[in-house]
Amino acid sequence: MAVKDRSVTSRTIAQHIESVMHHSVSVRTIRRRLQQSGLSARRPLLGLPLTQNHRRLRRQWCDERMMWAAEWNKVVFTDESRICL
Repeated sequence: MAVKDRSVTSRTIAQHIESVMHHSVSVRTIRRRLQQSGLSARRPLLGLPLTQNHRRLRRQWCDERMMWAAEWNKVVFTDESRICL
């Protein structure tokens, strides 16, 4: 199960084993066995890594706006929220 779907939790595996085999297995035992098999828990990436081109473009964008003063008064940062002006 964990090999096919890397996002499955040890609790889900325990519930699956109990429903199929009618035998309870502790979550800790499942975690230990997964670690012994090389399947340890990992946190997902928060975002895609930036390429050199992405970094260059970001730097260029910042450099172009470095001397802005009054221009920033015309910019609205919405954080992807919908607003009506």
